[in-house]
Amino acid sequence: PVRIDGCTVELLATQKPYAPFSFGPYPLPVDHDFGTLTSSWLFVDLSISTFGYEYGGVVSWGGGTSDQYPGADQPYLKIYYSSGPGVFMAGNFQAGRAIRDFPQPMLTEFDSFKALLLVTDSSDRERVSLSRARMTRLLTPQTQENPIFFHGTNVTSDGFRASVDQMASVGFEMFIFSFGTSFQLEDTSPAYIQQIAADVQYAASRGIEVGGYDLICLERGQGGYGGNVGTQWDVVDPTSGNLGLDACFASGWEDKISDIFLTWVQQVNITMFETDGPYGGGPCSSHNHTHHWDLEDSVYWQTRLQGEFFTKLKEYNIFFNQPDWFFHQGGNKVAMGYDEDQYSLPRWQDLTVSRQGMYDDTFHFIPTQGWMFVPLIDYHGGFAPAAFEPLSQHLLEYEWALAQYLGYGVAACYRGNELYDSPVTQALVKKWVDFYKEYRDILISDIVHVRRPDVQDFDCILHVNPHIDNRGLAMVFNPTGSTLSWNLTLPLYYTGISNKAQVFQEGISPPTVFSLDRDYTISIPVTMAHTSITWFLIWSGD
Repeated sequence: PVRIDGCTVELLATQKPYAPFSFGPYPLPVDHDFGTLTSSWLFVDLSISTFGYEYGGVVSWGGGTSDQYPGADQPYLKIYYSSGPGVFMAGNFQAGRAIRDFPQPMLTEFDSFKALLLVTDSSDRERVSLSRARMTRLLTPQTQENPIFFHGTNVTSDGFRASVDQMASVGFEMFIFSFGTSFQLEDTSPAYIQQIAADVQYAASRGIEVGGYDLICLERGQGGYGGNVGTQWDVVDPTSGNLGLDACFASGWEDKISDIFLTWVQQVNITMFETDGPYGGGPCSSHNHTHHWDLEDSVYWQTRLQGEFFTKLKEYNIFFNQPDWFFHQGGNKVAMGYDEDQYSLPRWQDLTVSRQGMYDDTFHFIPTQGWMFVPLIDYHGGFAPAAFEPLSQHLLEYEWALAQYLGYGVAACYRGNELYDSPVTQALVKKWVDFYKEYRDILISDIVHVRRPDVQDFDCILHVNPHIDNRGLAMVFNPTGSTLSWNLTLPLYYTGISNKAQVFQEGISPPTVFSLDRDYTISIPVTMAHTSITWFLIWSGD
């Protein structure tokens, strides 16, 4: 057999003005995955999870190949495996020797990861962002699914059914058995499966889908906070030789966890998994694991098997929240880029920081590609100042949470015991869910950024889509303690409107008709009370 100890997937030569001043991994001017730059001429996406070199894929600039004549060659972009891949290819076997005498597993064909390059036609940040969004929608269309879900923490049968009844009454669509509860997805005992299956059947009768949380790889080894899956399946540290904190996803653990998940799909009719801690890129030097030979091929096989885990389950139309870049394997959402500790801030600070984060992150994500978080109950130690419960005592903050997440088109994990605690809070939730469902087509469309939140003035985003009747929808927030009056300038170029726009404030007819200026903008007189929210629906008047 032949072992592949290196592989260059892409080599792109460029002229010097289009290369960075200094060379190295992940440099400007290349956007890579969810990097912070969004005005470069080239965006690189890899078909494997690539938050770090250890995932097996490196995007790096290089230059002159000769020490004698440095800089003599043009710059080039190189995309390659940083580790291995180290896989064995089956070849001609010597007479008298069986295949078991050779390293396993072996490949008869080798497919590298894919390097997906998007060359943009502009340095305008908004246009580059929209180009990237179109690429996302084309190549990973499942990222546009956007159910409204509730992370339930009362997971008793009675608590689950009460939550489902609340969800059905206000229009929520998916219940997720949350983390930090007594829910155990890895329990496949007949009695437990039967109990959850009965609850899932009840939810289906109310029109609610059901998902569940599990920590599947990271921190599932020796001393990991998620509990050890078994020392025979732990990673072996290549430096110390000791067992590591994570499970090896190229060990028998991959077979077991795959069977567990299939049991839940086939016997419980669950339709969603939140797979926390998927394979994170670490090597394993074990020589005894089922699906890799040694250190050199461990990253390749763990990455591949983790991707195939998602792909196989996607055949059952499973929806995934997975906090890593497995979109090309069927993943639906990652965390939008927040810091978990921000949800321990006092409610108003949390709302502001989270809205700032969404404003920034939607330069890199389409709105439906990531999730945010609403700590209805305490999360990470913020206690009463951070928690939204009791909901009826924090109506204004709760409304802002609903409005800003649904208004951005970004799914949030509403995590707690209940969605409402009074008729008033019930009506509040239903108001914003109804708003989202009525205008869902435009709210999950691309975003043009108008003004970033800073709590010194209004902030605003504009959803745009030239292919539907609802060409635009602007969400406008006044987080200040004062009444604001100004002329709101909205850039309508990407709505596809050329001459006249019909504008409905909060959907109320009749509309006001505005003529577009030569730069495709309109100017709307706006007055907003302190700590208030409004929105404008835009149709074409051409």
